Amino acid sequence: MKFLKNKQLLTILSLFFVWRIGLFLISMIAPNFLTYAPSFPYSDAILAHFDVPQWLFSWGNFDGVHYITIIDKGYAGADLIQAFFPVFPLIIKLVSLIINNILISALLVSNLFFLGFLYIWYLFVEKRYSKTTAFLSSLIILLFPTSFFFGAIYNESLFLTLVILTFWFAEKKNYLIAALFIAAASATRIVGILLVPAVLMEIIFKDYQFNEYKKRLLSAPKKLKPIVTILLGSVGLLVYMAFLQFKYGDPLYFFHVQAEFGGIRQESLVMYPQVIYRYIKILLTVRPFNLSYFSSVSELIAGIGGLIFILLSYKKVKISYLVFALLAFILPTLTGTFSSMPRYVLVSFPIFILLALWAEKSLFFKYSWFIISGILLVFNTVLFIQGIWVA
Repeated sequence: MKFLKNKQLLTILSLFFVWRIGLFLISMIAPNFLTYAPSFPYSDAILAHFDVPQWLFSWGNFDGVHYITIIDKGYAGADLIQAFFPVFPLIIKLVSLIINNILISALLVSNLFFLGFLYIWYLFVEKRYSKTTAFLSSLIILLFPTSFFFGAIYNESLFLTLVILTFWFAEKKNYLIAALFIAAASATRIVGILLVPAVLMEIIFKDYQFNEYKKRLLSAPKKLKPIVTILLGSVGLLVYMAFLQFKYGDPLYFFHVQAEFGGIRQESLVMYPQVIYRYIKILLTVRPFNLSYFSSVSELIAGIGGLIFILLSYKKVKISYLVFALLAFILPTLTGTFSSMPRYVLVSFPIFILLALWAEKSLFFKYSWFIISGILLVFNTVLFIQGIWVA
Protein backbone atom coordinates (compact mmCIF):
# COMPACT_ATOMS: atom_id res chain seq x y z
CA MET A 1 0.00 0.00 0.00
CA LYS A 2 1.56 3.27 -1.05
CA PHE A 3 1.28 6.22 1.28
CA LEU A 4 -0.07 9.64 0.57
CA LYS A 5 2.19 12.61 0.15
CA ASN A 6 2.25 15.16 2.95
CA LYS A 7 0.03 17.60 1.06
CA GLN A 8 -2.64 14.98 0.36
CA LEU A 9 -2.52 13.70 3.93
CA LEU A 10 -2.87 17.24 5.23
CA THR A 11 -5.90 17.72 2.97
CA ILE A 12 -7.60 14.63 4.39
CA LEU A 13 -6.83 15.65 7.96
CA SER A 14 -8.15 19.16 7.29
CA LEU A 15 -11.36 17.86 5.72
CA PHE A 16 -11.94 15.49 8.61
CA PHE A 17 -11.40 18.08 11.35
CA VAL A 18 -13.52 20.70 9.60
CA TRP A 19 -16.30 18.10 9.29
CA ARG A 20 -15.90 16.93 12.89
CA ILE A 21 -15.71 20.38 14.46
CA GLY A 22 -18.52 21.63 12.24
CA LEU A 23 -20.87 18.85 13.33
CA PHE A 24 -19.95 19.40 16.98
CA LEU A 25 -20.85 23.07 16.60
CA ILE A 26 -24.16 22.14 14.98
CA SER A 27 -24.90 19.78 17.87
CA MET A 28 -24.16 22.58 20.35
CA ILE A 29 -26.68 24.95 18.79
CA ALA A 30 -29.27 22.25 18.00
CA PRO A 31 -31.26 22.95 21.23
CA ASN A 32 -31.95 26.45 19.90
CA PHE A 33 -34.04 24.90 17.12
CA LEU A 34 -35.62 21.84 18.71
CA THR A 35 -36.31 20.62 22.22
CA TYR A 36 -34.45 17.50 23.23
CA ALA A 37 -37.14 14.83 23.06
CA PRO A 38 -35.53 11.39 22.74
CA SER A 39 -37.75 8.93 20.89
CA PHE A 40 -35.75 5.88 22.00
CA PRO A 41 -35.49 3.96 25.29
CA TYR A 42 -32.91 4.32 28.07
CA SER A 43 -31.80 7.88 27.25
CA ASP A 44 -32.18 9.02 30.87
CA ALA A 45 -30.91 5.81 32.41
CA ILE A 46 -27.82 5.51 30.21
CA LEU A 47 -26.82 8.64 28.30
CA ALA A 48 -27.68 11.24 30.93
CA HIS A 49 -25.59 9.20 33.37
CA PHE A 50 -22.40 10.44 31.69
CA ASP A 51 -21.01 13.65 33.11
CA VAL A 52 -20.89 15.50 29.79
CA PRO A 53 -23.17 18.06 28.09
CA GLN A 54 -26.29 16.88 26.27
CA TRP A 55 -24.89 17.88 22.87
CA LEU A 56 -22.01 15.43 23.43
CA PHE A 57 -23.81 12.44 24.94
CA SER A 58 -26.45 12.75 22.20
CA TRP A 59 -23.91 11.32 19.76
CA GLY A 60 -24.84 8.07 21.49
CA ASN A 61 -28.54 8.40 20.66
CA PHE A 62 -30.59 5.49 19.29
CA ASP A 63 -28.30 2.52 18.44
CA GLY A 64 -25.53 4.05 20.53
CA VAL A 65 -27.52 3.34 23.68
CA HIS A 66 -27.63 -0.36 22.82
CA TYR A 67 -23.93 -0.53 22.04
CA ILE A 68 -23.16 1.14 25.37
CA THR A 69 -25.37 -1.46 27.11
CA ILE A 70 -23.49 -4.32 25.41
CA ILE A 71 -20.12 -2.80 26.34
CA ASP A 72 -21.15 -2.25 29.95
CA LYS A 73 -23.24 -5.36 30.70
CA GLY A 74 -22.84 -7.73 27.78
CA TYR A 75 -25.66 -9.24 25.75
CA ALA A 76 -27.57 -10.07 28.93
CA GLY A 77 -27.86 -6.35 29.70
CA ALA A 78 -31.20 -5.83 27.91
CA ASP A 79 -33.71 -7.56 25.68
CA LEU A 80 -33.34 -7.56 21.89
CA ILE A 81 -29.81 -6.09 21.75
CA GLN A 82 -28.65 -9.33 20.13
CA ALA A 83 -29.55 -7.58 16.86
CA PHE A 84 -26.24 -5.71 17.27
CA PHE A 85 -23.14 -7.64 16.24
CA PRO A 86 -20.12 -7.89 18.59
CA VAL A 87 -16.96 -6.56 16.91
CA PHE A 88 -17.73 -2.83 17.28
CA PRO A 89 -18.64 -2.99 21.01
CA LEU A 90 -15.69 -5.33 21.65
CA ILE A 91 -13.22 -2.79 20.23
CA ILE A 92 -14.79 -0.02 22.31
CA LYS A 93 -14.64 -2.24 25.40
CA LEU A 94 -10.90 -2.71 24.91
CA VAL A 95 -10.35 1.04 24.48
CA SER A 96 -12.50 1.81 27.54
CA LEU A 97 -10.13 -0.28 29.66
CA ILE A 98 -7.59 2.47 29.04
CA ILE A 99 -9.78 5.59 28.92
CA ASN A 100 -12.27 4.41 31.57
CA ASN A 101 -15.22 6.17 29.96
CA ILE A 102 -17.43 4.16 27.62
CA LEU A 103 -19.01 7.16 25.89
CA ILE A 104 -15.72 8.91 25.15
CA SER A 105 -14.12 5.60 24.13
CA ALA A 106 -16.97 4.88 21.72
CA LEU A 107 -16.80 8.32 20.12
CA LEU A 108 -13.03 8.04 19.84
CA VAL A 109 -13.28 4.62 18.13
CA SER A 110 -15.93 5.78 15.63
CA ASN A 111 -14.08 8.94 14.70
CA LEU A 112 -10.64 7.37 14.44
CA PHE A 113 -12.00 4.64 12.21
CA PHE A 114 -13.66 7.27 10.04
CA LEU A 115 -10.40 9.19 9.75
CA GLY A 116 -8.67 5.92 8.85
CA PHE A 117 -11.38 5.17 6.33
CA LEU A 118 -10.93 8.55 4.61
CA TYR A 119 -7.20 7.89 4.31
CA ILE A 120 -7.68 4.39 2.85
CA TRP A 121 -10.56 5.57 0.67
CA TYR A 122 -8.45 8.32 -0.94
CA LEU A 123 -5.72 5.80 -1.78
CA PHE A 124 -8.28 3.28 -3.01
CA VAL A 125 -10.04 5.70 -5.38
CA GLU A 126 -6.90 7.50 -6.55
CA LYS A 127 -5.34 4.21 -7.63
CA ARG A 128 -8.40 3.22 -9.66
CA TYR A 129 -9.49 6.63 -10.98
CA SER A 130 -7.67 9.90 -10.30
CA LYS A 131 -6.68 12.35 -7.57
CA THR A 132 -9.62 14.55 -8.51
CA THR A 133 -12.08 11.69 -8.18
CA ALA A 134 -10.50 10.69 -4.86
CA PHE A 135 -10.83 14.22 -3.49
CA LEU A 136 -14.37 14.81 -4.74
CA SER A 137 -15.63 11.42 -3.55
CA SER A 138 -14.14 12.12 -0.10
CA LEU A 139 -15.90 15.47 0.01
CA ILE A 140 -19.17 13.86 -1.14
CA ILE A 141 -18.93 11.34 1.70
CA LEU A 142 -18.27 14.06 4.27
CA LEU A 143 -21.22 16.16 3.09
CA PHE A 144 -23.61 13.26 2.53
CA PRO A 145 -26.95 13.92 4.28
CA THR A 146 -26.37 11.14 6.82
CA SER A 147 -22.57 11.29 7.16
CA PHE A 148 -22.94 12.32 10.82
CA PHE A 149 -23.40 8.60 11.59
CA PHE A 150 -19.69 8.13 10.91
CA GLY A 151 -18.96 10.25 13.98
CA ALA A 152 -21.71 8.86 16.19
CA ILE A 153 -21.69 5.67 18.27
CA TYR A 154 -22.58 3.57 15.24
CA ASN A 155 -20.50 0.97 13.42
CA GLU A 156 -20.63 2.67 10.00
CA SER A 157 -17.03 3.92 10.05
CA LEU A 158 -15.60 0.60 11.23
CA PHE A 159 -17.67 -1.43 8.79
CA LEU A 160 -16.90 0.65 5.72
CA THR A 161 -13.19 0.54 6.57
CA LEU A 162 -13.35 -3.26 6.68
CA VAL A 163 -15.21 -3.34 3.35
CA ILE A 164 -12.65 -1.23 1.50
CA LEU A 165 -9.72 -3.14 3.03
CA THR A 166 -11.33 -6.40 1.94
CA PHE A 167 -11.44 -5.31 -1.70
CA TRP A 168 -7.98 -3.77 -1.46
CA PHE A 169 -6.32 -7.03 -0.41
CA ALA A 170 -8.53 -9.22 -2.60
CA GLU A 171 -7.40 -7.27 -5.65
CA LYS A 172 -3.80 -7.81 -4.57
CA LYS A 173 -4.60 -11.55 -4.42
CA ASN A 174 -3.81 -11.57 -0.69
CA TYR A 175 -6.88 -13.66 -0.02
CA LEU A 176 -6.01 -14.69 3.52
CA ILE A 177 -5.91 -11.09 4.75
CA ALA A 178 -9.05 -10.31 2.72
CA ALA A 179 -10.77 -13.26 4.42
CA LEU A 180 -9.76 -11.92 7.85
CA PHE A 181 -11.35 -8.57 7.03
CA ILE A 182 -14.48 -10.35 5.78
CA ALA A 183 -14.62 -12.29 9.05
CA ALA A 184 -14.41 -9.05 11.03
CA ALA A 185 -16.99 -7.38 8.78
CA SER A 186 -19.44 -10.30 9.03
CA ALA A 187 -19.19 -10.10 12.83
CA THR A 188 -19.81 -6.34 12.66
CA ARG A 189 -22.95 -6.31 10.49
CA ILE A 190 -24.97 -9.02 8.80
CA VAL A 191 -24.34 -7.49 5.36
CA GLY A 192 -20.64 -8.14 5.92
CA ILE A 193 -21.24 -11.72 4.81
CA LEU A 194 -22.14 -10.34 1.39
CA LEU A 195 -18.46 -9.59 0.86
CA VAL A 196 -18.00 -13.32 0.25
CA PRO A 197 -19.97 -13.49 -3.04
CA ALA A 198 -18.61 -10.09 -4.05
CA VAL A 199 -14.98 -11.15 -3.68
CA LEU A 200 -15.72 -14.47 -5.37
CA MET A 201 -16.87 -12.41 -8.34
CA GLU A 202 -13.53 -10.61 -8.17
CA ILE A 203 -11.72 -13.96 -8.33
CA ILE A 204 -13.86 -15.37 -11.14
CA PHE A 205 -13.81 -12.38 -13.46
CA LYS A 206 -10.31 -11.09 -12.80
CA ASP A 207 -8.05 -13.97 -11.93
CA TYR A 208 -9.27 -16.56 -14.40
CA GLN A 209 -10.65 -16.92 -17.88
CA PHE A 210 -14.38 -17.42 -17.35
CA ASN A 211 -14.68 -20.29 -19.84
CA GLU A 212 -11.72 -22.05 -18.26
CA TYR A 213 -13.28 -21.52 -14.84
CA LYS A 214 -16.46 -23.30 -15.90
CA LYS A 215 -14.59 -26.26 -17.37
CA ARG A 216 -11.65 -26.71 -15.03
CA LEU A 217 -12.41 -25.24 -11.62
CA LEU A 218 -13.63 -28.41 -9.91
CA SER A 219 -10.57 -30.34 -11.04
CA ALA A 220 -8.02 -27.65 -10.26
CA PRO A 221 -7.12 -27.48 -6.54
CA LYS A 222 -4.84 -24.52 -7.18
CA LYS A 223 -7.76 -22.45 -8.39
CA LEU A 224 -9.97 -23.63 -5.58
CA LYS A 225 -7.58 -22.39 -2.92
CA PRO A 226 -8.45 -18.67 -3.08
CA ILE A 227 -12.16 -19.48 -3.25
CA VAL A 228 -11.98 -21.70 -0.16
CA THR A 229 -9.92 -19.03 1.61
CA ILE A 230 -12.55 -16.37 0.96
CA LEU A 231 -15.33 -18.72 2.06
CA LEU A 232 -13.52 -18.97 5.40
CA GLY A 233 -14.31 -15.29 5.86
CA SER A 234 -17.81 -16.32 6.87
CA VAL A 235 -16.38 -17.56 10.18
CA GLY A 236 -17.11 -14.17 11.78
CA LEU A 237 -20.85 -14.56 11.31
CA LEU A 238 -20.70 -18.28 12.15
CA VAL A 239 -18.97 -17.61 15.47
CA TYR A 240 -21.65 -15.09 16.47
CA MET A 241 -24.36 -17.54 15.41
CA ALA A 242 -22.69 -20.26 17.51
CA PHE A 243 -22.71 -17.90 20.50
CA LEU A 244 -26.42 -17.18 20.01
CA GLN A 245 -27.16 -20.90 19.73
CA PHE A 246 -25.27 -21.59 22.96
CA LYS A 247 -26.74 -18.63 24.86
CA TYR A 248 -30.29 -18.41 23.50
CA GLY A 249 -30.85 -21.66 21.63
CA ASP A 250 -31.31 -19.84 18.31
CA PRO A 251 -28.42 -19.21 15.88
CA LEU A 252 -30.59 -16.69 13.98
CA TYR A 253 -31.69 -14.84 17.10
CA PHE A 254 -30.16 -11.62 15.74
CA PHE A 255 -32.70 -11.85 12.91
CA HIS A 256 -35.66 -13.08 14.89
CA VAL A 257 -35.53 -10.10 17.27
CA GLN A 258 -35.73 -7.64 14.37
CA ALA A 259 -39.53 -7.69 14.17
CA GLU A 260 -39.81 -6.79 17.85
CA PHE A 261 -36.84 -4.45 17.91
CA GLY A 262 -37.60 -2.51 14.76
CA GLY A 263 -41.35 -2.63 15.20
CA ILE A 264 -42.06 -2.40 11.46
CA ARG A 265 -39.71 -5.12 10.21
CA GLN A 266 -41.02 -8.54 9.27
CA GLU A 267 -39.46 -11.98 9.34
CA SER A 268 -41.33 -13.02 6.20
CA LEU A 269 -39.82 -12.08 2.84
CA VAL A 270 -41.19 -8.87 1.31
CA MET A 271 -40.26 -8.02 -2.27
CA TYR A 272 -38.88 -4.62 -3.21
CA PRO A 273 -41.91 -3.43 -5.26
CA GLN A 274 -44.15 -4.21 -2.28
CA VAL A 275 -42.06 -1.94 -0.06
CA ILE A 276 -42.42 0.93 -2.54
CA TYR A 277 -46.18 0.38 -2.62
CA ARG A 278 -46.31 0.48 1.19
CA TYR A 279 -44.48 3.81 1.27
CA ILE A 280 -46.73 5.34 -1.34
CA LYS A 281 -49.68 4.38 0.85
CA ILE A 282 -47.96 5.90 3.89
CA LEU A 283 -47.35 9.20 2.11
CA LEU A 284 -50.95 9.33 0.97
CA THR A 285 -52.36 8.70 4.44
CA VAL A 286 -49.92 10.29 6.91
CA ARG A 287 -50.37 13.94 7.77
CA PRO A 288 -47.91 15.87 5.57
CA PHE A 289 -45.36 18.52 6.51
CA ASN A 290 -44.33 17.11 9.89
CA LEU A 291 -41.15 15.32 10.98
CA SER A 292 -42.71 11.86 10.64
CA TYR A 293 -43.69 12.64 7.07
CA PHE A 294 -40.19 13.99 6.36
CA SER A 295 -38.72 10.74 7.68
CA SER A 296 -40.92 8.64 5.40
CA VAL A 297 -40.05 10.81 2.39
CA SER A 298 -36.33 10.50 3.17
CA GLU A 299 -36.62 6.74 3.47
CA LEU A 300 -38.49 6.45 0.17
CA ILE A 301 -35.97 8.68 -1.64
CA ALA A 302 -33.08 6.64 -0.24
CA GLY A 303 -34.90 3.40 -1.01
CA ILE A 304 -35.43 4.32 -4.67
CA GLY A 305 -32.59 6.76 -5.36
CA GLY A 306 -29.97 4.53 -3.77
CA LEU A 307 -30.87 1.65 -6.08
CA ILE A 308 -30.87 3.91 -9.14
CA PHE A 309 -27.41 5.27 -8.31
CA ILE A 310 -26.03 1.76 -7.73
CA LEU A 311 -27.37 0.55 -11.07
CA LEU A 312 -26.05 3.66 -12.85
CA SER A 313 -22.58 2.91 -11.48
CA TYR A 314 -22.51 -0.15 -13.74
CA LYS A 315 -19.48 0.12 -16.04
CA LYS A 316 -18.09 2.84 -13.76
CA VAL A 317 -16.99 0.39 -11.05
CA LYS A 318 -15.80 -3.21 -10.91
CA ILE A 319 -18.44 -5.91 -10.90
CA SER A 320 -17.37 -7.07 -7.43
CA TYR A 321 -18.10 -3.59 -6.00
CA LEU A 322 -21.44 -3.54 -7.77
CA VAL A 323 -22.41 -6.98 -6.46
CA PHE A 324 -21.66 -6.02 -2.87
CA ALA A 325 -23.40 -2.63 -3.11
CA LEU A 326 -26.50 -4.13 -4.69
CA LEU A 327 -26.80 -7.03 -2.25
CA ALA A 328 -26.10 -4.80 0.77
CA PHE A 329 -28.80 -2.41 -0.43
CA ILE A 330 -31.47 -5.02 -1.20
CA LEU A 331 -31.06 -7.19 1.91
CA PRO A 332 -32.55 -4.71 4.45
CA THR A 333 -35.53 -4.01 2.19
CA LEU A 334 -36.56 -7.67 2.29
CA THR A 335 -37.85 -7.09 5.84
CA GLY A 336 -40.62 -4.95 4.34
CA THR A 337 -39.40 -1.43 5.03
CA PHE A 338 -37.02 1.31 3.89
CA SER A 339 -36.49 2.25 7.54
CA SER A 340 -32.83 3.25 8.10
CA MET A 341 -32.12 3.25 4.34
CA PRO A 342 -30.76 6.83 4.44
CA ARG A 343 -28.06 5.33 6.68
CA TYR A 344 -27.74 1.93 5.05
CA VAL A 345 -26.87 3.46 1.67
CA LEU A 346 -23.61 4.68 3.21
CA VAL A 347 -22.07 1.22 2.73
CA SER A 348 -22.96 1.13 -0.99
CA PHE A 349 -19.74 2.94 -1.80
CA PRO A 350 -20.00 2.86 -5.64
CA ILE A 351 -22.57 5.64 -5.20
CA PHE A 352 -19.84 8.01 -4.00
CA ILE A 353 -17.59 7.14 -6.94
CA LEU A 354 -20.43 7.72 -9.41
CA LEU A 355 -21.33 11.08 -7.87
CA ALA A 356 -17.67 12.15 -7.94
CA LEU A 357 -17.36 11.25 -11.62
CA TRP A 358 -20.49 13.28 -12.35
CA ALA A 359 -19.16 16.18 -10.29
CA GLU A 360 -15.97 16.16 -12.36
CA LYS A 361 -17.95 16.61 -15.55
CA SER A 362 -20.47 19.23 -14.40
CA LEU A 363 -19.86 22.26 -12.21
CA PHE A 364 -23.60 22.78 -11.93
CA PHE A 365 -24.15 19.26 -10.62
CA LYS A 366 -21.16 19.50 -8.28
CA TYR A 367 -22.20 22.70 -6.52
CA SER A 368 -25.91 21.84 -6.57
CA TRP A 369 -25.19 18.49 -4.92
CA PHE A 370 -22.86 19.97 -2.31
CA ILE A 371 -25.32 22.71 -1.36
CA ILE A 372 -28.40 20.49 -1.13
CA SER A 373 -26.53 17.64 0.56
CA GLY A 374 -24.87 20.01 3.02
CA ILE A 375 -28.19 21.59 4.02
CA LEU A 376 -29.73 18.16 4.57
CA LEU A 377 -26.71 17.11 6.62
CA VAL A 378 -27.17 20.07 8.96
CA PHE A 379 -30.91 19.43 9.25
CA ASN A 380 -30.51 15.70 9.88
CA THR A 381 -27.77 16.28 12.44
CA VAL A 382 -30.01 18.62 14.42
CA LEU A 383 -32.80 16.03 14.38
CA PHE A 384 -30.49 13.22 15.48
CA ILE A 385 -28.87 15.20 18.28
CA GLN A 386 -32.26 16.22 19.64
CA GLY A 387 -33.41 12.60 19.74
CA ILE A 388 -35.64 12.57 16.66
CA TRP A 389 -35.49 9.59 14.29
CA VAL A 390 -33.53 10.11 11.09
CA ALA A 391 -32.41 6.63 9.99
